[in-house]
Amino acid sequence: MNFAVKEIKKKTARIPTSPPGAADAPGAMKKTSRRRKGKSQIPHELKHEGNRSGSYSDRRACWSDSEGPPSKLVKYNSEIVGNFTKEGLEGFESVFRIRTSVVLLIATAEGGYMFCSGTVVDHVGSKTWILTSAALVRKPGTQLEAYEQGAIKIEVVLHNQQTVEGSLEMCNLHYNIAIVTIKSSESQIYLPAIALSDLPDHYSLQPRPVVALGRGFESKAFLMRYGVLVRKSSELDCSELLICTCDVSLDFIGGPIMDSEKRFLGISYSYDETTPFLPVEIAARCLKYYKKSKTLPRLRIRGQALHTLDLYVLESIRCKFVGPPSGILVNKICDSSKEHYGGIEAGDIISQLDGVNLYSVVQFTILLLDKLEAATGTLNTVTLQAVVQRPEDKTTFVANLNVQEIVADECDKSFQNRWLWSKPIYCPDVSERV
Repeated sequence: MNFAVKEIKKKTARIPTSPPGAADAPGAMKKTSRRRKGKSQIPHELKHEGNRSGSYSDRRACWSDSEGPPSKLVKYNSEIVGNFTKEGLEGFESVFRIRTSVVLLIATAEGGYMFCSGTVVDHVGSKTWILTSAALVRKPGTQLEAYEQGAIKIEVVLHNQQTVEGSLEMCNLHYNIAIVTIKSSESQIYLPAIALSDLPDHYSLQPRPVVALGRGFESKAFLMRYGVLVRKSSELDCSELLICTCDVSLDFIGGPIMDSEKRFLGISYSYDETTPFLPVEIAARCLKYYKKSKTLPRLRIRGQALHTLDLYVLESIRCKFVGPPSGILVNKICDSSKEHYGGIEAGDIISQLDGVNLYSVVQFTILLLDKLEAATGTLNTVTLQAVVQRPEDKTTFVANLNVQEIVADECDKSFQNRWLWSKPIYCPDVSERV
């Protein structure tokens, strides 16, 4: 079945299944205006006060990259940071200590430049891997085109202001992430790698305080913004995105979202009034998949967690079943033939995969990606058993989903995530860059 796709030159992945009843920032190109437009959604008790019309540097707390306790490094100003108190900062002390792993990346190509924040996530051989947004290397005005390594120059600014040359190792436009590498010997300092670990079950279902981290383009300083993880869906194509209320500027794009226990939650983007971010589980699997086969995974199914639906839609579904339904509502599949999906079609609800109750699109995706990774490079077929509910006729059936490689087709390109931004601006004058 055309259920999951591995993005390679000629091969992708298919999950054929049996029929029902049988036992898958471009905003960082802006230079003059350092602030997103739109009303912040940060709760009042977390919102930064201060003059919203002033320059960015006038409205943030100042952070130092010097060694020492955070209490001596933070220039605290209650008029600037509002209710982000000194006590609140102490709750994120462990997060503040990873500042040496947060870098600034500047890419120049065709007489212009883009910039993003990034996070050191691994050391592979003599190279240090930095995870960032694909906005750094995406061609301006395009969705599916990125610069090749030879057509772009990348500089990496470390926490000590040292600038080293970077190389583009990986670019995944579907999930909007990229890996830039630097030679470990060139940095002359040790850059700690932040582990990309799975979050606890049901972690994303509860509001919790988080911070967005970045490194300023103009100041090169370590930046930090407070917010809350909220349970809602993003308007962007990528259905796996989570949302937080960190009131970020363009400097933060590609940087990490962290919680107070120093968990890496994901990679931040910027969109209108909220800050969407790609969950760490998705990024980790993309990197693992790439290391194993030098290819990039992609699913050919879109869905939405039931708990994020509008109440009237959820009520219309609930009344058709004896118990309250849970799982993933299938919005779209990359094929007109539902037989290729074990009988699954748009409008169905996938409530279980291999006996695991589904509660989020992220969970659904990582279960499929894990099976896809297990099937890569083997002749074996990996099977998942899905429990499917169909509100249209109030039926429930089981589908066996078999993961295997397929040949890529035009459906893959049409099904790729589009990353539409509020007002991306490209900076063509490299001579003005500081």
